[in-house]
Amino acid sequence: MSLAGVVLAAGRSTRMGSPKALLDFRGRPFVVRVVEALAALEVKLRVVVLGPDAARVRPLLAADAECLVVENPDVAGGPIASLRCALVALRAARPAGLLAWPVDLPHVRIATVERLIEAYRHDRPPAVIPAFGGRRGHPVIWDQALFAELETSDAATRHGARAVLKAHEDRLATVTVDDPAVLDDVNTPEDYERLIREWNRDVY
Repeated sequence: MSLAGVVLAAGRSTRMGSPKALLDFRGRPFVVRVVEALAALEVKLRVVVLGPDAARVRPLLAADAECLVVENPDVAGGPIASLRCALVALRAARPAGLLAWPVDLPHVRIATVERLIEAYRHDRPPAVIPAFGGRRGHPVIWDQALFAELETSDAATRHGARAVLKAHEDRLATVTVDDPAVLDDVNTPEDYERLIREWNRDVY
């Protein structure tokens, strides 16, 4: 059963003031950290979706021959537009599922994602979502059964992929994890400073 990894890195990073994909985390740019995590998880098909900063990010990924880089021309469409770009790029490969990992979560533990993959492979639910403290987070695994709906749903266009999750609420798999990073989007310089400070203190 093949699982594709998709790194969502097409945002404008407006609140951060600089491309989040290029921020340093433990000696590597965010985007490289996430791609390396996917490789460590033996997710062999890896797609990175880029936006306005593609020219600066692409060179960082050139060494990974198995990483496909695509660009999202509709950055204003939000993460669902990036997810749709990835789904188009993956049509020929026909993966069984897709692990969507936002680039601003480079600190999610590999062990956490291993638990999500295990839950997916065990029961093949439509989607697998991590939860911490009763709140759902990322990354999310999508089964191929929802690919068409993700691509075409008007509700998803308006409200994002969560609209598709809501439509299948009774069949989803929510995995409770001991990893606060699944909720910890890094959107502002203050968020980034806190992340680095906490990692330096071995909080996570």
